[in-house]
Amino acid sequence: MRTEKSFKRLLNSEVARLIYAAIFLIVVAYFMTMFQQLSDRRWLDSNTKSPLKDLGFEAFPFLSTFSVADALVMSLLGITLVGITIASRKLSKIIIFWRRVFWLTGLLYFYRAFTIITTTLPPTKDCEPVVADSFSEMMLVGTYMIVGVDKACTDNIYSGHTMIVTSSVMMWNIYTRVPWFKLYALLHAIAAIYTIIASRLHFTVDVLLSLFITYAMYCIYFGLVRSATLQSYREALGEVESERDEQYQSIAYTPHILNRHLIRIVRWMDGIDLRVHAKANEMALPTTTSMSQI
Repeated sequence: MRTEKSFKRLLNSEVARLIYAAIFLIVVAYFMTMFQQLSDRRWLDSNTKSPLKDLGFEAFPFLSTFSVADALVMSLLGITLVGITIASRKLSKIIIFWRRVFWLTGLLYFYRAFTIITTTLPPTKDCEPVVADSFSEMMLVGTYMIVGVDKACTDNIYSGHTMIVTSSVMMWNIYTRVPWFKLYALLHAIAAIYTIIASRLHFTVDVLLSLFITYAMYCIYFGLVRSATLQSYREALGEVESERDEQYQSIAYTPHILNRHLIRIVRWMDGIDLRVHAKANEMALPTTTSMSQI
């Protein structure tokens, strides 16, 4: 019985949830590469072969290689991940940071997969897609795409490169108060976005949509983290929910609060329930269970 409880506690620990988040990202990454390959195959059967007219392509001098954009994007990502990991110092904070990276990147890629498969845009310039004949070959090509060896031709509409640099800028703004780090990340990101468009890696509209979607996803997630944290403390202290708080409602006027289910989901994803429970025990605060027994 004791072993069973310990095993259940292990499966619900901070580290276990980090592993779940990593698995989610890996599964989503392969899922997205499948859609990329299906989109490329659809394009081969279409009559639309010429790139679309693009204002960014007309405005920026042509850069003949993708390598500069790739280098700028991946270097900013590497600097961000290493820098914030070091700045986090404590192992518990490092776990929280990396788990958020996995969840948010996975969610953004999951949405990106559907933008790729629903509408197939022609490549931004001449491209020869890699065509697989079986599921196992598609998985192999997907692996090559994930590590950067192969590139899809029609993974447009929502720029994955722009998502990475926008995420990096967001992370520096969330996890550090040092203005110079934030400024550097912003300037690095601007240079990367310029080369993404100049090299014809993505249409300008891909970049604009990715900027907005990524920014919105981070705002939504961390807004829900804040809501989940405040709600957990209110529950631990036995306070009434905002929906039933007359003073709160007289100001906010939200008789039915939207996305309540998302608050519960993010509470689990972020491990807020575990941290609030640990803090409640540490500070001898009443938990929801103990309050119900009074």
